[in-house]
Amino acid sequence: MHLRSLLPALLVLPACRKPPEAPAKLEQLAGYLFEHMGDEDAEALSVGVHNLDKWLDGNFEATLEGYTIENPSGGALGTLDGKERKTEGMVGAAVASRLDEGVAKATKVLTQADFTKVYEGSYLQYDRTYSDSASCYNAKECDELAFKVYSVADYPVLGELRANFKAEYRWVEFQRTEDGEPLFASVQRTWLVKPADVDVDWLSVPAQYFLGVNIPHEGGTRRLQATWILAELSNGPAPESVALNLVVGSMQDSDVMLNDWLNR
Repeated sequence: MHLRSLLPALLVLPACRKPPEAPAKLEQLAGYLFEHMGDEDAEALSVGVHNLDKWLDGNFEATLEGYTIENPSGGALGTLDGKERKTEGMVGAAVASRLDEGVAKATKVLTQADFTKVYEGSYLQYDRTYSDSASCYNAKECDELAFKVYSVADYPVLGELRANFKAEYRWVEFQRTEDGEPLFASVQRTWLVKPADVDVDWLSVPAQYFLGVNIPHEGGTRRLQATWILAELSNGPAPESVALNLVVGSMQDSDVMLNDWLNR
């Protein structure tokens, strides 16, 4: 085709959109995934899951012990419900784990099982109110699932912690290699819709955000959990090292219990 005849054709083509770029390192990647979870187009989320999968290939063992991660931007958090959200003083950590069962079975437990039994001794109450069909989502007949949660957790020293969460799940298609078969990860984000109610008067938890990414791997699931939390003591924010250690330990323990439940 001559250039003269090619130019008119180019003028009527839609503008090419640059593929989304996701961070390559976990410190920024977790916040990126949390932010793009609500995108109408899943392309950016797919690139993020692909990058996380690649990152875990070389860093999985180190991530078992926990990683400090950057906070999502205030603008990203504001998209959750239109409210301006405080990030100052918030700390974030991420932990990897391996589940012996595949993503489909793990996701069904996470979205439908009784958490007072799965995480026995942690929850006194865990009630979901679904906006969508969980069975439709778990059959991969629906791409997304949303529900509200009211939970009552029991902690030594602190007593009961009552919380209202919003939870969102989404199937994300990605490819491990250019010519590989499409794979499906299940991505989850949750957040407190209002400050938690704590028995003790010297602690408050105004904000908490959570990301869970479940990726198929060698017949099981490679799972990443990330939590960002704002915890305040009566005399100011909780020390960062204390808050991070508590968050990491809690995520590690929860996945041990989840894997035990899957292996029953």
